[in-house]
Amino acid sequence: MTGKIGLTSAGAMIAVLLMLLGIFAVPAPASAATTNLSDKLTTESGPTVILGGGNHFFVKFGSDAAFGVVWGTEQTPNNVYFVAVKARYLGVAQVYDNEGNLVEANHTIKIATLYAVKLDDILEFNDSGSDGIFQGYRVYSNGNFTGNYKHIEQLYKKVDLNTSWTASPVTEESTDDSKAWSFGLSANDLPYVPFSPPAGNYTGPTGDDKLNNLTLTFHLEATMVKVDNVSVPQWRITVNRGMMGQMWWMTNIQQMDPMLYSGKMITYHVKWDQMIQGWDNDSADANPALLMEFQAIVGNYIPPALVSAMHMATLSYAWMIANMNENGRMICRVNTGDTAVNESTGTYTAPKPLATPTLTFGGDNTRIGRFEWVSNVTVDGIQKQLHAQLMGGVPIFAIGQNGALFGGFAVLGGIAFPGGGTIVHDPLFSSEAYVDLDTGSEPQFPGFILVIGMVAVAVVVIAVLAFVMMDRKPGQKTPQNYERSMNTQQVDWSKYYKK
Repeated sequence: MTGKIGLTSAGAMIAVLLMLLGIFAVPAPASAATTNLSDKLTTESGPTVILGGGNHFFVKFGSDAAFGVVWGTEQTPNNVYFVAVKARYLGVAQVYDNEGNLVEANHTIKIATLYAVKLDDILEFNDSGSDGIFQGYRVYSNGNFTGNYKHIEQLYKKVDLNTSWTASPVTEESTDDSKAWSFGLSANDLPYVPFSPPAGNYTGPTGDDKLNNLTLTFHLEATMVKVDNVSVPQWRITVNRGMMGQMWWMTNIQQMDPMLYSGKMITYHVKWDQMIQGWDNDSADANPALLMEFQAIVGNYIPPALVSAMHMATLSYAWMIANMNENGRMICRVNTGDTAVNESTGTYTAPKPLATPTLTFGGDNTRIGRFEWVSNVTVDGIQKQLHAQLMGGVPIFAIGQNGALFGGFAVLGGIAFPGGGTIVHDPLFSSEAYVDLDTGSEPQFPGFILVIGMVAVAVVVIAVLAFVMMDRKPGQKTPQNYERSMNTQQVDWSKYYKK
């Protein structure tokens, strides 16, 4: 496998995703007066074509939001994906023409967003610098993260996690405040893919020459509450009149004082134990370490017809999202301080070690999701320190049904563990969304099906890409503090399992 990431409509990786509309996600405080509505959350499971296909388990609220896990089966091998599909309301717009006449008041602005994290592979390297970081990077070529590496530390072998996974039964537990589900995925006897000279230093079979077992034990928890006094961004948008008096092009956008509304908020977490059992260190590896590579994707949907009442062109809509600084970006902390990663970052020629175990995704006013992990790892029963690194951020792009656009970025990173026969670690994937927010004006987007899959990215695309992936506007604000430090719900996971 080449470890590709991106968007395409060809081959066995075709994935049809029915994106979901109708929810809100803003980083604003809500009233403390809440009513628990978790009993309205439902689940969905079974075969799927999303993100390459296989099987899935999702927590849903009607057709407004879905959060869950996708994995490969014997019929359709695939990686494991953690997925959040939701629409983000970017605020409420007061729309004026260029003569100052009010065209439409309190018009909601919405985009649909996919956020996912993919467990890609596990590779063995010699941590010759004893810094816990793999000193190398994965080659990005023709729109793909390939299976080739440029490295100064020795590589030996890897295990591709695109495989068949065996799922255990799902158990459910409800409390007064939330609903929780537990199940596991396991893959056995995964073959090693050697990095032979000159690409690596594989010396030949060691032990039984396969990873005996990788088990992921999931603990999903979701809460939905009614909230009041949600602060929603407000914008003044100026448009030019086109032919026949129709609204055609946005010429200016200004942020105004926020507005307050009521609605429902869903908070979702999936925490999992990942246990690696039976890794055979290469006999020539003097200081063995394992790097679990992951790929994170954020993509926004730009509808072909847009809001019928406003008659705005797709390019103008993409311009608006960019000028709101809501295309999305990932915020993390490296040794030199906070840094942002998006579609314009590119690949790094040297890895960037992370100073904190957290990646946060969002825009200036909206949250998308969060991926985090504990800094300790249990290796052969002993607590040790792990390290994490980034390799870069690249654009993704696709054209869907009726000219709909899907654009965003993908991040390649890795979590490095000291080598050992049994390795146990606990990451966390989380997201949240506001649903049924009563703004008094609901945009009527057409339903759509978008063909997406984490495979190849077109390098040369139509000129629309320049707008969807455009640089931030001059004078862009520095990343908001909430993007790095926003609190996810504190959950007592001990009631579901013991370490």
